[in-house]
Amino acid sequence: MFDAVQETVDRLAMALQRSVVLEDAEWTLLASSAHFDDLDPARLHTLTARRPAPALVVEMRAWRLHAQLVPRVLGVEPQLGMEHERLVITVRSRYEVLGFLWITLTRPLTPSEAFLVLETADTLRALLVSVSQSIAAVNAEVESEMLGLLAPDEPSRRRAADELLDLGMFTRSRHFVALCLSLSAEWSPWDGPPSREVISRALLRAITTPMIDAYSFVPTSPEALILLGFRNEPTREAMENVVAAIIRETDAADVSEPLQGVLGVGSPVGELSLSWESYEQALVAVRVARSRESRSASWTADPVAASIVTLLAAEPPAHLLPEPLRRLADAPPDVLALFEAYVAHGARAADLADRLGVHRATVYYRLARAAESIGVDLESDDARFIIGAWVRQRRVTSAAGGAPGSGDGRA
Repeated sequence: MFDAVQETVDRLAMALQRSVVLEDAEWTLLASSAHFDDLDPARLHTLTARRPAPALVVEMRAWRLHAQLVPRVLGVEPQLGMEHERLVITVRSRYEVLGFLWITLTRPLTPSEAFLVLETADTLRALLVSVSQSIAAVNAEVESEMLGLLAPDEPSRRRAADELLDLGMFTRSRHFVALCLSLSAEWSPWDGPPSREVISRALLRAITTPMIDAYSFVPTSPEALILLGFRNEPTREAMENVVAAIIRETDAADVSEPLQGVLGVGSPVGELSLSWESYEQALVAVRVARSRESRSASWTADPVAASIVTLLAAEPPAHLLPEPLRRLADAPPDVLALFEAYVAHGARAADLADRLGVHRATVYYRLARAAESIGVDLESDDARFIIGAWVRQRRVTSAAGGAPGSGDGRA
Protein backbone atom coordinates (compact mmCIF):
# COMPACT_ATOMS: atom_id res chain seq x y z
CA MET A 1 0.00 0.00 0.00
CA PHE A 2 2.80 2.45 0.86
CA ASP A 3 4.45 1.67 -2.48
CA ALA A 4 1.35 3.13 -4.13
CA VAL A 5 1.59 6.20 -1.87
CA GLN A 6 5.25 6.74 -2.81
CA GLU A 7 4.50 6.27 -6.51
CA THR A 8 1.67 8.82 -6.34
CA VAL A 9 3.95 11.38 -4.67
CA ASP A 10 6.70 10.79 -7.26
CA ARG A 11 4.27 11.24 -10.17
CA LEU A 12 3.02 14.56 -8.79
CA ALA A 13 6.56 15.83 -8.23
CA MET A 14 7.61 14.93 -11.77
CA ALA A 15 4.57 16.68 -13.22
CA LEU A 16 5.16 19.84 -11.16
CA GLN A 17 8.96 19.73 -11.20
CA ARG A 18 9.00 20.59 -7.49
CA SER A 19 9.54 18.77 -4.24
CA VAL A 20 6.55 16.97 -2.76
CA VAL A 21 6.40 15.52 0.75
CA LEU A 22 3.65 13.57 2.52
CA GLU A 23 3.62 13.44 6.33
CA ASP A 24 1.22 11.70 8.69
CA ALA A 25 -0.98 13.48 11.23
CA GLU A 26 1.98 13.73 13.64
CA TRP A 27 4.28 15.13 10.91
CA THR A 28 6.25 11.91 10.56
CA LEU A 29 7.53 11.44 7.00
CA LEU A 30 5.49 8.95 4.94
CA ALA A 31 6.77 9.65 1.41
CA SER A 32 9.01 12.18 -0.34
CA SER A 33 10.03 12.93 -3.90
CA ALA A 34 13.37 13.89 -5.37
CA HIS A 35 14.12 17.59 -4.98
CA PHE A 36 14.39 20.06 -7.84
CA ASP A 37 17.01 22.56 -6.61
CA ASP A 38 14.46 23.69 -4.01
CA LEU A 39 15.87 21.87 -0.98
CA ASP A 40 16.07 24.16 2.06
CA PRO A 41 17.18 23.46 5.67
CA ALA A 42 13.64 22.74 6.86
CA ARG A 43 13.04 20.14 4.16
CA LEU A 44 16.52 18.63 4.66
CA HIS A 45 15.80 18.11 8.36
CA THR A 46 12.52 16.34 7.53
CA LEU A 47 14.26 14.03 5.05
CA THR A 48 17.12 13.11 7.39
CA ALA A 49 15.26 12.95 10.73
CA ARG A 50 11.95 11.76 9.21
CA ARG A 51 10.12 14.61 10.93
CA PRO A 52 10.44 18.42 11.06
CA ALA A 53 12.69 20.20 13.54
CA PRO A 54 11.09 20.68 16.99
CA ALA A 55 10.88 24.47 16.55
CA LEU A 56 9.00 24.03 13.27
CA VAL A 57 6.62 21.51 14.87
CA VAL A 58 5.76 24.08 17.55
CA GLU A 59 4.97 26.65 14.84
CA MET A 60 2.88 24.18 12.84
CA ARG A 61 0.76 23.48 15.89
CA ALA A 62 0.29 27.23 16.31
CA TRP A 63 -0.80 27.43 12.65
CA ARG A 64 -3.59 24.91 13.52
CA LEU A 65 -3.00 22.85 10.39
CA HIS A 66 -5.11 20.00 11.77
CA ALA A 67 -8.15 22.29 11.72
CA GLN A 68 -7.73 23.75 8.24
CA LEU A 69 -10.25 22.66 5.58
CA VAL A 70 -8.77 24.29 2.45
CA PRO A 71 -5.27 24.38 0.92
CA ARG A 72 -3.02 27.02 2.42
CA VAL A 73 0.16 28.78 1.32
CA LEU A 74 2.76 29.34 4.03
CA GLY A 75 5.23 32.16 3.54
CA VAL A 76 9.00 32.13 3.80
CA GLU A 77 10.24 31.62 7.38
CA PRO A 78 14.08 31.84 7.28
CA GLN A 79 14.39 31.43 11.07
CA LEU A 80 12.66 28.05 10.71
CA GLY A 81 14.70 26.99 7.69
CA MET A 82 11.82 27.57 5.22
CA GLU A 83 13.49 29.43 2.36
CA HIS A 84 10.61 28.84 -0.08
CA GLU A 85 6.87 29.25 0.16
CA ARG A 86 4.94 26.02 0.64
CA LEU A 87 1.49 24.82 -0.25
CA VAL A 88 0.07 22.54 2.45
CA ILE A 89 -3.08 20.47 2.12
CA THR A 90 -4.56 18.72 5.15
CA VAL A 91 -5.54 15.26 3.96
CA ARG A 92 -8.52 14.09 5.99
CA SER A 93 -11.19 11.43 5.97
CA ARG A 94 -14.71 11.99 7.28
CA TYR A 95 -13.47 11.10 10.75
CA GLU A 96 -9.86 12.16 11.21
CA VAL A 97 -6.77 13.90 9.85
CA LEU A 98 -4.70 11.42 7.84
CA GLY A 99 -1.70 13.57 6.96
CA PHE A 100 -0.30 16.65 5.27
CA LEU A 101 0.74 17.09 1.63
CA TRP A 102 3.52 19.67 1.18
CA ILE A 103 4.58 21.20 -2.14
CA THR A 104 7.48 23.64 -2.43
CA LEU A 105 6.45 26.76 -4.36
CA THR A 106 9.46 28.14 -6.19
CA ARG A 107 6.87 29.70 -8.51
CA PRO A 108 3.05 29.94 -8.41
CA LEU A 109 1.03 26.96 -9.62
CA THR A 110 -0.80 27.22 -12.91
CA PRO A 111 -4.54 26.40 -12.92
CA SER A 112 -3.87 22.98 -14.46
CA GLU A 113 -1.16 22.26 -11.89
CA ALA A 114 -3.47 23.31 -9.06
CA PHE A 115 -6.14 20.93 -10.39
CA LEU A 116 -3.57 18.11 -10.53
CA VAL A 117 -2.56 18.78 -6.93
CA LEU A 118 -6.17 18.56 -5.73
CA GLU A 119 -6.73 15.41 -7.77
CA THR A 120 -3.60 13.81 -6.28
CA ALA A 121 -4.68 14.81 -2.78
CA ASP A 122 -7.93 12.89 -3.36
CA THR A 123 -5.96 9.84 -4.52
CA LEU A 124 -3.72 9.98 -1.46
CA ARG A 125 -6.78 10.38 0.74
CA ALA A 126 -8.24 7.14 -0.64
CA LEU A 127 -4.95 5.29 -0.14
CA LEU A 128 -4.50 6.54 3.42
CA VAL A 129 -8.11 5.72 4.29
CA SER A 130 -7.45 2.10 3.29
CA VAL A 131 -4.37 2.02 5.52
CA SER A 132 -6.29 3.72 8.33
CA GLN A 133 -9.17 1.25 8.10
CA SER A 134 -6.78 -1.67 8.47
CA ILE A 135 -5.25 -0.03 11.53
CA ALA A 136 -8.71 0.87 12.84
CA ALA A 137 -9.78 -2.78 12.70
CA VAL A 138 -6.81 -3.77 14.87
CA ASN A 139 -7.47 -0.83 17.21
CA ALA A 140 -11.09 -1.89 17.61
CA GLU A 141 -10.04 -5.42 18.55
CA VAL A 142 -7.46 -4.13 21.05
CA GLU A 143 -9.97 -1.73 22.60
CA SER A 144 -12.53 -4.51 22.94
CA GLU A 145 -10.06 -6.68 24.85
CA MET A 146 -8.92 -3.69 26.93
CA LEU A 147 -12.51 -3.25 28.08
CA GLY A 148 -12.54 -6.99 28.78
CA LEU A 149 -9.84 -6.37 31.40
CA LEU A 150 -12.52 -4.46 33.36
CA ALA A 151 -15.09 -7.29 33.17
CA PRO A 152 -16.81 -8.17 36.48
CA ASP A 153 -15.69 -11.82 36.47
CA GLU A 154 -12.17 -13.20 36.64
CA PRO A 155 -12.45 -15.70 33.73
CA SER A 156 -13.42 -12.89 31.34
CA ARG A 157 -10.53 -10.74 32.54
CA ARG A 158 -8.04 -13.58 32.10
CA ARG A 159 -9.42 -14.32 28.64
CA ALA A 160 -9.04 -10.64 27.65
CA ALA A 161 -5.45 -10.62 28.94
CA ASP A 162 -4.62 -13.72 26.89
CA GLU A 163 -6.18 -12.17 23.76
CA LEU A 164 -4.11 -8.99 24.18
CA LEU A 165 -0.95 -11.05 24.49
CA ASP A 166 -1.92 -12.97 21.34
CA LEU A 167 -2.32 -9.61 19.57
CA GLY A 168 1.28 -8.78 20.49
CA MET A 169 0.38 -6.30 23.25
CA PHE A 170 2.33 -6.14 26.54
CA THR A 171 4.29 -9.30 25.70
CA ARG A 172 7.44 -8.15 27.54
CA SER A 173 5.75 -6.21 30.33
CA ARG A 174 5.90 -7.47 33.91
CA HIS A 175 4.32 -4.53 35.73
CA PHE A 176 1.15 -2.68 34.77
CA VAL A 177 -0.16 0.73 35.83
CA ALA A 178 -3.63 1.96 34.89
CA LEU A 179 -4.40 5.64 34.52
CA CYS A 180 -7.76 7.36 34.27
CA LEU A 181 -7.86 10.46 32.07
CA SER A 182 -11.00 12.41 32.86
CA LEU A 183 -11.77 15.16 30.35
CA SER A 184 -14.23 18.01 30.62
CA ALA A 185 -15.18 17.74 26.94
CA GLU A 186 -18.52 16.14 26.10
CA TRP A 187 -17.80 14.08 23.00
CA SER A 188 -21.42 13.51 21.96
CA PRO A 189 -22.07 17.08 20.73
CA TRP A 190 -18.39 17.56 19.87
CA ASP A 191 -17.79 18.98 16.38
CA GLY A 192 -14.01 18.65 16.52
CA PRO A 193 -11.76 15.64 15.84
CA PRO A 194 -12.80 12.26 17.30
CA SER A 195 -11.86 11.52 20.90
CA ARG A 196 -9.56 8.65 19.81
CA GLU A 197 -7.60 10.99 17.56
CA VAL A 198 -7.24 13.67 20.24
CA ILE A 199 -6.15 11.28 23.00
CA SER A 200 -3.95 9.19 20.70
CA ARG A 201 -2.09 12.27 19.49
CA ALA A 202 -1.55 13.50 23.05
CA LEU A 203 -0.29 10.11 24.29
CA LEU A 204 2.00 9.67 21.31
CA ARG A 205 3.75 12.93 22.18
CA ALA A 206 3.70 12.36 25.94
CA ILE A 207 4.81 8.73 26.31
CA THR A 208 8.38 8.84 25.05
CA THR A 209 10.36 7.30 27.92
CA PRO A 210 12.08 3.99 27.06
CA MET A 211 11.05 2.72 30.51
CA ILE A 212 7.53 2.16 29.18
CA ASP A 213 7.52 -1.13 27.32
CA ALA A 214 3.98 -0.81 25.90
CA TYR A 215 0.80 1.18 26.32
CA SER A 216 -2.76 1.19 25.09
CA PHE A 217 -5.93 3.12 25.85
CA VAL A 218 -9.69 3.09 25.42
CA PRO A 219 -11.24 6.52 24.67
CA THR A 220 -14.33 5.90 26.79
CA SER A 221 -16.31 8.90 27.99
CA PRO A 222 -15.91 10.71 30.27
CA GLU A 223 -13.02 8.67 31.71
CA ALA A 224 -10.47 7.14 29.35
CA LEU A 225 -8.57 4.02 30.44
CA ILE A 226 -4.82 4.21 29.78
CA LEU A 227 -2.71 1.15 30.54
CA LEU A 228 1.09 1.31 30.76
CA GLY A 229 3.31 -1.78 30.71
CA PHE A 230 6.81 -1.84 32.25
CA ARG A 231 9.54 -4.47 32.38
CA ASN A 232 10.70 -3.08 35.75
CA GLU A 233 8.45 -1.58 38.39
CA PRO A 234 8.26 2.16 37.67
CA THR A 235 9.65 4.64 40.17
CA ARG A 236 7.52 7.41 41.63
CA GLU A 237 9.60 10.00 39.77
CA ALA A 238 9.09 8.20 36.45
CA MET A 239 5.32 8.15 36.94
CA GLU A 240 5.29 11.84 37.90
CA ASN A 241 7.12 12.65 34.65
CA VAL A 242 4.63 10.63 32.59
CA VAL A 243 1.67 12.30 34.31
CA ALA A 244 3.10 15.78 33.75
CA ALA A 245 3.70 14.99 30.07
CA ILE A 246 0.16 13.67 29.48
CA ILE A 247 -1.40 16.73 31.11
CA ARG A 248 0.88 19.03 29.12
CA GLU A 249 0.00 17.39 25.81
CA THR A 250 -3.76 17.26 26.45
CA ASP A 251 -3.58 20.97 27.28
CA ALA A 252 -1.76 21.54 23.97
CA ALA A 253 -4.32 19.54 21.94
CA ASP A 254 -5.39 21.33 18.76
CA VAL A 255 -9.08 21.57 19.67
CA SER A 256 -11.53 24.45 19.89
CA GLU A 257 -12.30 24.02 23.61
CA PRO A 258 -9.80 23.34 26.42
CA LEU A 259 -10.02 19.73 27.58
CA GLN A 260 -9.02 20.41 31.21
CA GLY A 261 -7.86 16.84 31.71
CA VAL A 262 -7.60 15.40 35.23
CA LEU A 263 -5.40 12.32 35.60
CA GLY A 264 -5.68 9.61 38.24
CA VAL A 265 -2.93 7.01 38.68
CA GLY A 266 -3.38 3.54 40.13
CA SER A 267 -0.71 1.41 41.78
CA PRO A 268 1.40 -1.13 39.84
CA VAL A 269 0.07 -4.69 39.56
CA GLY A 270 1.99 -7.79 38.56
CA GLU A 271 -0.49 -9.36 36.12
CA LEU A 272 -2.28 -7.97 33.09
CA SER A 273 -5.54 -9.55 34.26
CA LEU A 274 -5.28 -7.53 37.51
CA SER A 275 -5.25 -4.18 35.68
CA TRP A 276 -8.84 -3.58 36.78
CA GLU A 277 -7.61 -3.13 40.36
CA SER A 278 -5.20 -0.41 39.26
CA TYR A 279 -7.91 1.27 37.17
CA GLU A 280 -10.40 1.38 40.04
CA GLN A 281 -7.68 2.96 42.15
CA ALA A 282 -7.11 5.49 39.36
CA LEU A 283 -10.82 6.36 39.40
CA VAL A 284 -10.54 7.12 43.12
CA ALA A 285 -7.42 9.20 42.44
CA VAL A 286 -9.38 11.31 39.94
CA ARG A 287 -11.89 12.13 42.69
CA VAL A 288 -9.01 13.02 45.00
CA ALA A 289 -7.61 15.39 42.38
CA ARG A 290 -10.97 17.03 41.75
CA SER A 291 -11.64 17.47 45.49
CA ARG A 292 -8.32 19.33 45.70
CA GLU A 293 -8.90 21.24 42.46
CA SER A 294 -5.69 19.63 41.20
CA ARG A 295 -4.85 18.22 37.77
CA SER A 296 -3.63 14.83 39.02
CA ALA A 297 -3.43 12.50 42.00
CA SER A 298 -1.92 9.11 42.68
CA TRP A 299 -3.28 6.21 44.71
CA THR A 300 0.26 5.39 45.88
CA ALA A 301 1.46 8.95 46.53
CA ASP A 302 -1.77 10.15 48.20
CA PRO A 303 -2.83 7.22 50.44
CA VAL A 304 -4.59 9.29 53.12
CA ALA A 305 -6.63 11.29 50.62
CA ALA A 306 -7.44 8.08 48.72
CA SER A 307 -8.58 6.47 51.99
CA ILE A 308 -10.95 9.37 52.70
CA VAL A 309 -12.46 9.18 49.22
CA THR A 310 -12.81 5.39 49.43
CA LEU A 311 -14.45 5.39 52.86
CA LEU A 312 -16.72 8.36 52.20
CA ALA A 313 -17.63 7.65 48.58
CA ALA A 314 -21.07 6.16 49.32
CA GLU A 315 -23.77 8.83 49.38
CA PRO A 316 -26.62 8.13 51.83
CA PRO A 317 -30.09 8.69 50.37
CA ALA A 318 -31.96 11.70 51.72
CA HIS A 319 -34.37 9.64 53.84
CA LEU A 320 -31.44 8.10 55.76
CA LEU A 321 -29.97 11.45 56.80
CA PRO A 322 -30.63 12.13 60.51
CA GLU A 323 -32.19 15.49 61.33
CA PRO A 324 -28.92 17.26 62.30
CA LEU A 325 -27.35 16.37 58.96
CA ARG A 326 -30.51 17.40 57.09
CA ARG A 327 -30.29 20.79 58.79
CA LEU A 328 -26.59 20.98 58.02
CA ALA A 329 -27.26 20.22 54.36
CA ASP A 330 -29.84 23.03 54.24
CA ALA A 331 -27.81 25.47 56.35
CA PRO A 332 -26.98 28.97 55.03
CA PRO A 333 -23.68 29.30 53.13
CA ASP A 334 -21.99 31.16 56.01
CA VAL A 335 -22.74 28.27 58.41
CA LEU A 336 -21.40 25.71 55.93
CA ALA A 337 -18.30 27.83 55.35
CA LEU A 338 -17.71 28.06 59.11
CA PHE A 339 -17.91 24.29 59.60
CA GLU A 340 -15.68 23.67 56.55
CA ALA A 341 -13.06 26.04 57.96
CA TYR A 342 -13.42 24.37 61.38
CA VAL A 343 -12.77 20.93 59.89
CA ALA A 344 -9.95 22.23 57.68
CA HIS A 345 -8.15 23.46 60.82
CA GLY A 346 -8.49 20.13 62.61
CA ALA A 347 -11.41 21.25 64.81
CA ARG A 348 -9.01 23.60 66.60
CA ALA A 349 -10.82 26.84 67.36
CA ALA A 350 -7.59 28.67 68.21
CA ASP A 351 -6.11 27.94 64.77
CA LEU A 352 -9.36 28.98 63.13
CA ALA A 353 -9.35 32.25 65.07
CA ASP A 354 -5.82 32.99 63.86
CA ARG A 355 -6.87 32.21 60.30
CA LEU A 356 -9.91 34.49 60.47
CA GLY A 357 -8.08 37.21 62.38
CA VAL A 358 -10.60 37.29 65.24
CA HIS A 359 -10.51 36.51 68.95
CA ARG A 360 -11.01 32.84 69.78
CA ALA A 361 -14.02 33.77 71.92
CA THR A 362 -15.68 35.03 68.75
CA VAL A 363 -15.01 31.69 67.06
CA TYR A 364 -16.41 29.75 70.02
CA TYR A 365 -19.52 31.91 69.96
CA ARG A 366 -20.07 31.48 66.22
CA LEU A 367 -19.50 27.72 66.42
CA ALA A 368 -21.89 27.40 69.36
CA ARG A 369 -24.61 29.31 67.48
CA ALA A 370 -24.05 27.24 64.32
CA ALA A 371 -24.06 23.95 66.24
CA GLU A 372 -27.23 24.96 68.06
CA SER A 373 -28.95 25.77 64.76
CA ILE A 374 -28.46 22.21 63.51
CA GLY A 375 -28.96 20.50 66.86
CA VAL A 376 -25.52 19.10 67.78
CA ASP A 377 -23.13 19.59 70.68
CA LEU A 378 -19.55 20.27 69.58
CA GLU A 379 -18.30 19.19 73.02
CA SER A 380 -19.11 15.63 71.94
CA ASP A 381 -16.34 13.70 70.18
CA ASP A 382 -18.94 11.81 68.13
CA ALA A 383 -20.60 15.05 67.00
CA ARG A 384 -17.26 16.50 65.87
CA PHE A 385 -16.48 13.26 64.03
CA ILE A 386 -19.85 13.25 62.23
CA ILE A 387 -19.53 16.89 61.15
CA GLY A 388 -15.97 16.27 59.97
CA ALA A 389 -17.01 13.19 57.99
CA TRP A 390 -20.00 15.00 56.45
CA VAL A 391 -17.87 18.00 55.40
CA ARG A 392 -15.24 15.75 53.83
CA GLN A 393 -17.85 13.66 52.05
CA ARG A 394 -19.45 16.86 50.76
CA ARG A 395 -16.08 17.86 49.33
CA VAL A 396 -15.61 14.45 47.69
CA THR A 397 -19.12 14.17 46.24
CA SER A 398 -19.11 17.78 45.04
CA ALA A 399 -15.95 17.03 43.09
CA ALA A 400 -17.74 14.07 41.50
CA GLY A 401 -20.79 16.16 40.63
CA GLY A 402 -23.15 15.23 43.47
CA ALA A 403 -23.92 16.21 47.04
CA PRO A 404 -24.39 14.20 50.22
CA GLY A 405 -27.93 13.07 50.69
CA SER A 406 -28.90 13.87 47.11
CA GLY A 407 -29.83 10.27 46.25
CA ASP A 408 -33.29 8.82 46.51
CA GLY A 409 -32.25 5.34 47.62
CA ARG A 410 -33.16 3.66 44.33
CA ALA A 411 -30.75 1.77 42.12
